[in-house]
Amino acid sequence: MRNKYAVIIICIVALVIIEKENNIISRVSDKLTLRRTPQTEPPVPYNASSALVVMDDNSSYPEDMYAENGIQAGRKHILLMATTRTGSSFVGEFFNQQGGNMFYLFEPLWHVERMLSIGSSGTNASTSVWVYRDVLQHLFLCNFSMLERFISPPPQDHVTPALFRRESSKALCEEQVCSPVVKDVFERYHCKTRRCGPLNLTLASEVCLGKQHRVIKTVRVRQLDTLRSLVEDPRLDIKLIQLVRDPRAILASRMVAFAKNTPMPLMLLSSCLSSVTVEGSVH
Repeated sequence: MRNKYAVIIICIVALVIIEKENNIISRVSDKLTLRRTPQTEPPVPYNASSALVVMDDNSSYPEDMYAENGIQAGRKHILLMATTRTGSSFVGEFFNQQGGNMFYLFEPLWHVERMLSIGSSGTNASTSVWVYRDVLQHLFLCNFSMLERFISPPPQDHVTPALFRRESSKALCEEQVCSPVVKDVFERYHCKTRRCGPLNLTLASEVCLGKQHRVIKTVRVRQLDTLRSLVEDPRLDIKLIQLVRDPRAILASRMVAFAKNTPMPLMLLSSCLSSVTVEGSVH
C-alpha cells in the first residue's frame, strides 16, 4: 500500500517539475540550434507590444486572409500540440506524409518565440500566447505576412532562406514552391528531396490554398483558453490534438537530448521513477 502511495506522489512531483522545466529546456534547445546556424547578420530586436497589430499589407499574397466567409466543405485545420520530447515530430510525420491534400508546417512559432525573447530579454508569457494565436490564425488561412515579421534576417520580397525546418514540410519542397538555386545563399534547412533556392512565401501561400487540409505542429502553445477565438472563427474548422506521454519517458528522452543541460534533480527523479515497481494483486 505504501508503495502505491509513493508512486502517486512521485508522479505528481514529476509532472510539476516537467511543467516548470519545459520552458527552460525548450529555450536551451533553441539556443543550441542557433549556435549551429550561421548568422549573416544579428537579429533585429522586436517590440513585443506591436505583435498584436494585424498586418494590412497582404497585397502580395494570392488571397486576402479575410476573404473567406465560411468553411469550405471537408476542409480541416489541425493544431498538433505537445511539450518537448513527447513524440510530436513523429506524429506530425503521419500528416506530413499524406502529401497531395495536406499542407503541414513544423514549428513555425519557433521564429516568434526567438524574436520575442531577443526583443524583451526573455519571452513574456502573457504577451506571447496572444501573438502565437494571431500567427496561427494567419497561417491556417495561408497568409504568411505576420510570420514574416518574426523571421530573421527579414525576408526580401517575401523570399527567405531562414525558415526553420523547411525540409520537415513536404509541401514547402514541392515543385511549385521550388525556386531556382541562388549562388552563395546559405539555407541551413534546405529541401532534401530536390535542389531548391530560398523559400518564396508567396508561392508557399498559393500551394497552401490549394490543399484540402492544413496542419501545424507546435510545442509552444500551452494555454488552451487562448485558442478560443480560433475555434470560434467561422472560416476555420479547427481540430486540436494534444499529445500526452508517460513523464518517465519524457524525462529519459530529455536527458539524452539535453544531457549537458539536464539539472541533477531531474536525473535523480528519472532514475527513481524508472526503478519504482508497484506490487499488488489482481482480484
